Amino acid sequence: MLADNDANALDLIELDLRLEGHEIVGLAQNGVEAVEVCEALRPDVLVVDYRMPPGIDGVDVAERVLRASIAERVIVYSNYNDPAVVARATAAGATWVSKGRLAVLRAAIA
Repeated sequence: MLADNDANALDLIELDLRLEGHEIVGLAQNGVEAVEVCEALRPDVLVVDYRMPPGIDGVDVAERVLRASIAERVIVYSNYNDPAVVARATAAGATWVSKGRLAVLRAAIA
């Protein structure tokens, strides 16, 4: 499952992961929608952007999804690399991957 408020980024990640053989079971364009889709689909992996205004951010999504056990793993995929935010995501149990590093994202999903 993928969540990003930027439709172009969402399309790129979806295309790349499908070409790598991953099944994309759902898409969301904001944090609340990401949680709702996870509740409905219970994906193995959620890849979520950090900043998705308006509403909750990707770390909030990771915390909610992992606490509720509605996705097995969460990867926060973002250009925003504030060490405190990365630490918060990691403390929640999520993996942090910098956007644009598709090979690292693919490895984190595998």
